[in-house]
Amino acid sequence: MYSTSVLPQLAPISGVALLLELAVGTLAISYGLDIAGRVGRGFAGTTALICAVLMGVVVLLAATLPPGRHLLNGEISDGAVSSFVHWCLISLGAMVVYALFSAVGTDGARRVVGAATCGIAAVALGKSLAAFGPAFGGALPVAIAFIPATLLAGSALAGMLLGHWYLVAPSLSFRPLRQAIYTVLGAVVVQAVALTVVLLTTSSTARDDLIRSQFALPFWLLVVGAGIVFTTAVTLLTLYFARIRANQPATAMLYALIVSVAMGVIPGQLLFFLTGAPV
Repeated sequence: MYSTSVLPQLAPISGVALLLELAVGTLAISYGLDIAGRVGRGFAGTTALICAVLMGVVVLLAATLPPGRHLLNGEISDGAVSSFVHWCLISLGAMVVYALFSAVGTDGARRVVGAATCGIAAVALGKSLAAFGPAFGGALPVAIAFIPATLLAGSALAGMLLGHWYLVAPSLSFRPLRQAIYTVLGAVVVQAVALTVVLLTTSSTARDDLIRSQFALPFWLLVVGAGIVFTTAVTLLTLYFARIRANQPATAMLYALIVSVAMGVIPGQLLFFLTGAPV
């Protein structure tokens, strides 16, 4: 286990993880909303470009990680990081192509390219597990830390972007917004289940550090309080506004949702990097 003095050294890795989760999760959720909710090519293309920008920052951060960095259980392999960066670049290019097809392609072509782009982004996420896994106890703990966070952060950002899209397309049905909010609720459930499983199966030392001693305050206040409890409350309130077709208060709540998700996800990943428990 690390002490908190190494947090500045862990910040670049945390930034890579968070932005990757936002890019991949938002792309996947927005694509699902395009398929299920028929939100249209404009939303799909705009969201793809935003995800491409996020992925570009991921590439810059990952490419500048210091070589041979020693972490909790070992070092990050330069070859694995190079492969990860390579797939992030491919994902970035695919997102730009997806945005282009959203502007000029047919609906069918746009959805085929979107599905391929989501697949490529999933490979990039998988490459991150291979790159960081050896340094944090294996690919499985990293997957438990990254994948639920990808669903939660991505669904929250996709929902907020969709809420703003009603300013561009005021005649759009509220069904896609309700679908986005239900997705956030589902992601919170996945996050809560993963957190419970981790606490039940992790080492007694890491569990004690999280729930009773060194890291108890950020764990209960931020990871659980903000990331699970407050996020659930804000999501339910947002769903209420969506059901009564009140777009402005729903969008305001989606801003609060982004903040509460970030307050849970970022400390959770830092605690994972410090303790090895993927919370």
